[in-house]
Amino acid sequence: MSASISDRPADPASSSADEQADYVIVGGGTAGAVLAARLSENGRHRVLLVEAGMDTPPDATPVDIRDTFPSSTLNPGYFWPSLEATVVKGGRPRPFPQAKVMGGGSSIMGMFALRGVPSDFERWSAAGAAGWSWEEAVRLYRKIEFDPARAVHQHGSSPIRCMPTDEWPPFVCAMGSAAGALGYPFVPDINEHPRDGFFPMPSSRNADTRSTSAGCYLTADVRRRRNLKIMADTRALRLVFDGRKAVGVEVERNGVASKVSGHRIVLSSGAIHSPTLLLRSGIGPATELTAKGIEPLLDLPGVGRNLQNHSYLFYALTLPRGKRLAQDLRRFVVAGVRASSNLPDCPASDLFVFALGRVSPRSFGVNVAMIGAALYSPFSKGAVTLASSDPRANPHIDFRMLDDPRDAPRVVQSARLAESLLCHPEMQASYNEAFLLPAAMAVNQFNRPGLAGTALAIGAQIALNAPGPLRRLAVRLAFKVGQPLARRRGVQRIPDDEILASIAPMGHPVGTCAMGDPSVSSTVVDSDYRVVGLENVFVVDASVMPVIPSANTNLPTLMVAEHAVERLLEASAEASVGQRVR
Repeated sequence: MSASISDRPADPASSSADEQADYVIVGGGTAGAVLAARLSENGRHRVLLVEAGMDTPPDATPVDIRDTFPSSTLNPGYFWPSLEATVVKGGRPRPFPQAKVMGGGSSIMGMFALRGVPSDFERWSAAGAAGWSWEEAVRLYRKIEFDPARAVHQHGSSPIRCMPTDEWPPFVCAMGSAAGALGYPFVPDINEHPRDGFFPMPSSRNADTRSTSAGCYLTADVRRRRNLKIMADTRALRLVFDGRKAVGVEVERNGVASKVSGHRIVLSSGAIHSPTLLLRSGIGPATELTAKGIEPLLDLPGVGRNLQNHSYLFYALTLPRGKRLAQDLRRFVVAGVRASSNLPDCPASDLFVFALGRVSPRSFGVNVAMIGAALYSPFSKGAVTLASSDPRANPHIDFRMLDDPRDAPRVVQSARLAESLLCHPEMQASYNEAFLLPAAMAVNQFNRPGLAGTALAIGAQIALNAPGPLRRLAVRLAFKVGQPLARRRGVQRIPDDEILASIAPMGHPVGTCAMGDPSVSSTVVDSDYRVVGLENVFVVDASVMPVIPSANTNLPTLMVAEHAVERLLEASAEASVGQRVR
């Protein structure tokens, strides 16, 4: 009997594309970077990390990724090209940004660092994901987070900060006063004390640098490990099997296809591309695969199903001088409000309102702020399906938001909460006008690249500081919005149908390789992250979450990755013992 994988030492000198690794990790995003760093801590584990996008090593991380304002969101070079999604049933596909860069979503996100709420993990457990609880999640979160200002956040790899209240722009202070008047108490640490209230937003950054999984986990010391190899700019096309045992991954780099071999294949490509890779490899609903000309290897109906996401909309506020964020602060999110709809069968803290202090890295960015309103515990589910058998074709993404009848009323309720704050006397004096923006990535609406962006910035600076009638006209023409919801002279109620037409999906897709009871047909991975019915294939990313957390998904995905590392190492140790016994 041959030695076990973990008993065979790595060959540091080997660098050929067909070398055999103990772990091949497909995707260097939020989860993949964690896995590569943690699994390679043991020098006997040969780890290969394959990432479709560019690398961002510590000495060459682009300035826009390091920025504490999410200016990397504006760089098309960090995203999968031409990816689109349908938001609601019967709607037209719209661009849907998904990261294609080392660090994945952590390199381009808005840096919200929320843990979620206890009921999230109760629902995971109820869905068949064994072993999950709020206590288990908190244990893992504390392993990840680093914030010297908070005693329970001092040991992790990922810096998290809240903006000090003395740096808050006056409009956010006014929002806090309005929230208090409406019955929402101030919560100093929303992650340690998750409940309804107004709170400083924890953000994935230190004083002057974004916290990415690539920067925090794939450090210079980690990259020097001789048992870790990173292949960037390398696209995974399909998995390679011997029967139902995975033996490698077919990849493409610079137009040349090859195979990388591994004893354990771990998909960490996110909730869009992990199921897509399984489907391309013949793993998924058999009838759909056959219809696309793909021979089914395993009929696994849950692959690509159970797609969930948060919906959100934005109100843009024009701010007078004296109410704005300080020009030198490159900050984005400042504070938030958690609230409960109290509708039947809906969990607590299912509504979310948040304040953004600037809309552009350019100087005019602090002249405008945004108040977002979101549904953070949706019930609607969509699917990721193949467009064709071509492994280079983008998949179909259909969110089907608002399909569940419990969702639309809560979207409206969240928007009405934002309106209540905006129209409260404590807050209304802190801005000029508030407009409901059309459905789109709001930061993109305020920014353009190149000379067009420079011209827009100059025009915006002039228009936003112009007299009221000219300012309102400029905003209405620029964003094709109607009359303002609120201004100092009055309030105009926005109809429900306009609110629902203004929603967009956040960059938080989850659930398409759902963890659960292996005996249930909708389950894709078991509680040890193994794909049901296959050997040596695992999925570790947001796609395994059976229910979307009531939080932006970066921090929960880091937490899932740390949990998976523990399970993978336990399985490796058990296999080594078994090999030695035999």
